[in-house]
Amino acid sequence: MSQRAAHTAVPEHCASELLQRVGVAETDMMGVVHHGSYIAYFERGRLEYMRRRALPYKALVERGFHLPVVELNVRYKKPACFDDLLCVETRVAALTRVTVRFDYRVRRPRTEPGAEPAQDLLLEAHVVLACIDARGKPRPLPADAVRALLSPEGPPEAHS
Repeated sequence: MSQRAAHTAVPEHCASELLQRVGVAETDMMGVVHHGSYIAYFERGRLEYMRRRALPYKALVERGFHLPVVELNVRYKKPACFDDLLCVETRVAALTRVTVRFDYRVRRPRTEPGAEPAQDLLLEAHVVLACIDARGKPRPLPADAVRALLSPEGPPEAHS
């Protein structure tokens, strides 16, 4: 790996969970969540991850930075259906000078104390975003954004 692509160490606390109820419009004719709907769940999880760290995506855009998706990988394990309550876990997995990788796990929340999370696992995925400017040119992630991405979640009252 070159120096340019060197990864920053990511602390364990770089994760957030978001509950998501499946709506009718997110399902196919069988009432099963359409595979494309999960991409919107990932985005909601990512935006909430950033918001909980005082880094609203809108603020980055206002500064002239954008984070388009440059890679997406999903491994589906079990289906979810209309009205299921899902837990979308979003975790920063890797940072380079220009990219950030988010890993996702979508599961049904545990209903019984001590239940194994793996039994509820519906899918695992990752998304890689690249930092670009308003003209579409790659740019280093701003230092304050990197600090925020690597920080723990703030208190709930700070999430609004």
